[in-house]
Amino acid sequence: MPKSNWRIIITLALVVLGLIAFWNTFQLWTMSEDDKQALQESNPGALLQLQQKAIRLGLDLQGGIHVVLRVKMEELDAGAREEAVDRAMQIIRNRIDGLGVAEPVILKQGNDRIVVDLPGYTDADRAEQLIGQMAVLEFKMMETQANSTLLVNKIDSAIAAYEKTRAGTDTALEEAAGTESETADTEPTKENSENILADLLGGDSTVDTADLFAFDEDYGLDQEELPFTSRIENVLYSQETNTSWPGFAVAKSDRELFNRWLNLPEVQAVIPIDVQWCWSTRPDIRNSREVYYIYLVKRKVMFVGKYLQNISPGRDSYGGLTVNFSLTGEGSSRFAQLTGANINKPLAIIIDDKVESAPFIDSKIRGRGLIRMGSSATMENARNLEIVLKAGSLPAPVEFIEKNVVGASLGADSISKGFISSLIGLLLVLIFIGVYYRISGLIADVGLIFNIFFLLAIMAGLGATLTMPGIAGIILTIGISVDANILIFERIREELRTGKTVRASIDAGYQRAFVAIFDSHVTTLITAGALFLLGSGPIKGFAVTLFWGVTISLYTAYVITKQVFDVRKAYRTLSI
Repeated sequence: MPKSNWRIIITLALVVLGLIAFWNTFQLWTMSEDDKQALQESNPGALLQLQQKAIRLGLDLQGGIHVVLRVKMEELDAGAREEAVDRAMQIIRNRIDGLGVAEPVILKQGNDRIVVDLPGYTDADRAEQLIGQMAVLEFKMMETQANSTLLVNKIDSAIAAYEKTRAGTDTALEEAAGTESETADTEPTKENSENILADLLGGDSTVDTADLFAFDEDYGLDQEELPFTSRIENVLYSQETNTSWPGFAVAKSDRELFNRWLNLPEVQAVIPIDVQWCWSTRPDIRNSREVYYIYLVKRKVMFVGKYLQNISPGRDSYGGLTVNFSLTGEGSSRFAQLTGANINKPLAIIIDDKVESAPFIDSKIRGRGLIRMGSSATMENARNLEIVLKAGSLPAPVEFIEKNVVGASLGADSISKGFISSLIGLLLVLIFIGVYYRISGLIADVGLIFNIFFLLAIMAGLGATLTMPGIAGIILTIGISVDANILIFERIREELRTGKTVRASIDAGYQRAFVAIFDSHVTTLITAGALFLLGSGPIKGFAVTLFWGVTISLYTAYVITKQVFDVRKAYRTLSI
């Protein structure tokens, strides 16, 4: 067995390994959109696994979401600011991992900003909710119905007095405007009253008042004297104890009005410091009407989310969505003490000051528990809650500085243009080398094809991300690979012109070209390493493809093509 056959054995082994590494990418890239959709519906895990094992496409190729966040450092103590961004990045990464996004990019920018790229993910609303949510989970007790009734009466009085004062001010301003506008308008009284009504409700004067005051028909209460009470319906009731609790339904159209009222200084003055009003997480449908729920809860936190573990979505005995959890040792005893002392009372489960649900405590709970989702919640809502609770709460609030959604059409266009440009460049190089160097050029073409195949196989095996700069790196690799063969061929030509034999010319050509080829490749590798270490995002993608492309071109030039030229040493003439 000739000693040079080791090249053939190694090359064959690398080809087999390359085929294995590239197989998942080949499957994914040749799969139609209908086939992907069918696989997603039948076995979502299999599609995700296939995507994770294949060459991943970057944000600029397959579309996705690009956001820039700012951590509100001003809301933290000086000692907590040092690691706040790093902690936020880790929590955001854990949440994104729960989404199943392949190869997300999460980078620190400056001292207080975080850049997040989610390739292939286009649900911007869900991403914003998951990434930006503080996810502070708290369990609080409800205020009693008696105390809430007294408070609601005080709020009614404060709002009524404020609106009367405001209406009087508006009337005085209209009278001061003179009689000129009155003669120009045929129905001044009606229009003015409608304008005041629109200001009062924060809406348009053309809105049907029957819809705005939907609850009035049921209760027949005076809206001027009881503006707050006339718009709420008590919905939290215990059949075990025949007791009502301060959980109320509010028409969705009235929510902004309620927020404006509750933020009035006159109303804030009558609300005790130990209670707070909290809205429900999402709207619900009640009696064919879209409503929000508002709860009066005590400010004191009875239990916190840090004691939860083994969190997973599920369903209760009635088929309702839940998020199940178990408790740590310390948490189990605390939760048992809390639930045991408050049986038949509602426990408000609050996330970021919004009530997810307020279930009644049936018995003492220790070890395991569940969070009942609202009746309007979906499995996606339960999954989102699971993700944020598993990842934990952010160390500080974040705000969105920038949010861009890259459409799939842009990604497809980029892929198409990148593929066409690469293919055209490759074909032109193959034709030129084949024509200029004849049979030797065709051998170089074979080495170039091996170069590209090995490069894609390595990227697939490493789970690398292919971006537009990465495609540029592949195109550059084509030029570098051809350049190595050109140096070798020109050296061989020079040796043949001096009258040397084919064998001596091939040996001398490879030996004398090696130094120049090695120097150029090493300097390019150093550049690629620097780009990888100091660059970020797409720059890293370019560096990865360039590094491996240059390394493989050395192998193809001095192993694969040299093996062919070793066979040609026995020829009397050389086509070059």
